[in-house]
Amino acid sequence: MLHVANAKRNEMYKIKSMNFMNPQMLHRLYALGFTEGSLIKIKQKSLFKGPCTLDKNGQQICIRNCDACQIMLEQVHG
Repeated sequence: MLHVANAKRNEMYKIKSMNFMNPQMLHRLYALGFTEGSLIKIKQKSLFKGPCTLDKNGQQICIRNCDACQIMLEQVHG
């Protein structure tokens, strides 16, 4: 299944699920508007499994690679 860490940059995706063991991380993302069904774009991915920068309606956040692997995506066409 496609997740943030292996998604392509500058393409639109819809968040299908977020499988965090840490409820604080999930709460933080919900507070910033990153919820299931949200449309996001991967703006930047660092080398050597570094952090990823996500964009949602112009708001950008940076998350660790291990957290990026917990966000499952579906590609949006068009």
